[in-house]
Amino acid sequence: MPRLCIDVAWLDLDLSMYPSFVSSLYSYAEPGRWIKILGYGRGHVLVKRGPLLCCEGPGCGTEMLHYLSGRWCLDVCRRGLLSRALPLREYYLGLVVAAAPPRDRLLVAAAVVLSWRTRYASNVRRWMRIVFDGVVDEETGEIDLEKAVERAARLPSPQPRRLARLLPALAKALEDLDDPVALRRKLLELSGVGPKTADAILLFTGVSSAVAPGDVHLQRFAARVLGLERLRPASKDMCLRGGAWCPECPLRGGCLQGRIVETYGGAAGLVQTIAYVYGSLGGKSWREKLPRVLEQFYTSSGGTSPGR
Repeated sequence: MPRLCIDVAWLDLDLSMYPSFVSSLYSYAEPGRWIKILGYGRGHVLVKRGPLLCCEGPGCGTEMLHYLSGRWCLDVCRRGLLSRALPLREYYLGLVVAAAPPRDRLLVAAAVVLSWRTRYASNVRRWMRIVFDGVVDEETGEIDLEKAVERAARLPSPQPRRLARLLPALAKALEDLDDPVALRRKLLELSGVGPKTADAILLFTGVSSAVAPGDVHLQRFAARVLGLERLRPASKDMCLRGGAWCPECPLRGGCLQGRIVETYGGAAGLVQTIAYVYGSLGGKSWREKLPRVLEQFYTSSGGTSPGR
């Protein structure tokens, strides 16, 4: 099979896949090895050995590896962290924002929508397979939206039904990815999409790293580690009143997402990713916990997890 490799010595593949919604398209096989189970290039294998990240099988390309390896935001994330010291950063030096390449962006956005008020590893990964297995052209990445909507609507849980309502509009919003400001506004204007969902979509589709999905992990990290207490995530109305784009919002100093973006700029998304790993796996203890979590919950037969 064709094999393509890039030199990304800084990358810890397993640590970076764990908090990324991209992992909903992959199955963990063994340390440093992931198999694509949904979407464009299904069946290919990602392998991290030494400094090289290699892709073997269908759909492998430099653009795909560019996003999955975190290269897409490497420079801007480094600049943002260099401008302000980030406590505990040294614990997670191999952690990057693994994002979806263009042909998988709608799938990853769907995984974000499905994560509303539920557990990622136990439910979202399972729902993704039920809704999208067999409805994605593995050679083009095109999705049969009608079939996906029909499948999602049949599931009894509110999250897949919410996806069924949102999927066509979500696909239309993601058609133009050149302007992250306009895309965030389009997403926020959708019924049922708030700032956390919109920001997670922008971050894990590789559209912008100047966003900070305001989940409970970020709120706790901001208070306990960064000393930013009494900051709450912004509401949808607040974001739309402020222009929908944190770096330019006149209200940004008064909400959690805005303050993180104001402080760390383009590294805000990486800060949120670090906060998630810290809240889920701890500081120094993550090296011991991560292999067990991936083996138990991120394989093709994974079960229930305290994940996203």
